Amino acid sequence: MTNSTIVEKGVKSVPIITIGLDKDRFTVMLACLGDGTKLPPYVVFKRKTLPKKMVFPPGLVVRYQEKGWMNEELVKDWLKTVWSKVGGLSRQKSMLVWDSFRAHVSQPIWRTLQSLNTECAVIPGRMTGLLQLLDVCINKPFKGHLRSKWQQWMISGEHTLTATGHMHKAELNVICNWIKQAWDDIPTKMIQKSFHKCCITNAIDRTKDDEVWEQESEDPFEDVDDAGPTDELYYADACEKEQVGLDPTTYEMMFGSSDDEEDFYDF
Repeated sequence: MTNSTIVEKGVKSVPIITIGLDKDRFTVMLACLGDGTKLPPYVVFKRKTLPKKMVFPPGLVVRYQEKGWMNEELVKDWLKTVWSKVGGLSRQKSMLVWDSFRAHVSQPIWRTLQSLNTECAVIPGRMTGLLQLLDVCINKPFKGHLRSKWQQWMISGEHTLTATGHMHKAELNVICNWIKQAWDDIPTKMIQKSFHKCCITNAIDRTKDDEVWEQESEDPFEDVDDAGPTDELYYADACEKEQVGLDPTTYEMMFGSSDDEEDFYDF
């Protein structure tokens, strides 16, 4: 199964399954620690408000913004709701490595970091493909797991249609469940290895320095102890297979299509 639709030769139009989300989007801000700890995903939906009676799953933070993007206000909120837990009650000193997104380097954000006893290391522009471990190692399998869950929702059960003939879109709490499960599916040791790969937590004696030059395996779970055969098959199903007839454009509009630094915040 590929990003293609099989039809008879010469057909001028190809009907595809879509849920009419061409303008919908949301952002997921992921963060993790050198010991493999995964911090709660921070989800920003493109909305003016959130449904009052909707119950979101625990283990993530949900916010809204008119364009569905991170901005300075939301970055500050992320620092206070997610990153602030890293140093504990004693505010032990920590280091935060992130890219040069303008909201990361503003004075209000730096003051917030100081109040949390956090030093900040900013990755230079156009270098995230080498030094941002999420871009280098994590985003692709995360999106693969998320894609698999979206596909299962698209092909399973009966979907009701809107007046214009589109399927009703997934509820926000359903999407949040996908995000949480996809993040849970990333193995701890994969994150630890990613920090070594990007030379962030390498040993002082330089025994791990060579990992930055190692070629990435086609299977990101290779040599990861807590990822057994089931995880390997799951990843292959998520990233290498798609249901024929599903519109990949709809998925990309919702979840993003690449791991380049330019659309990392558009996920």
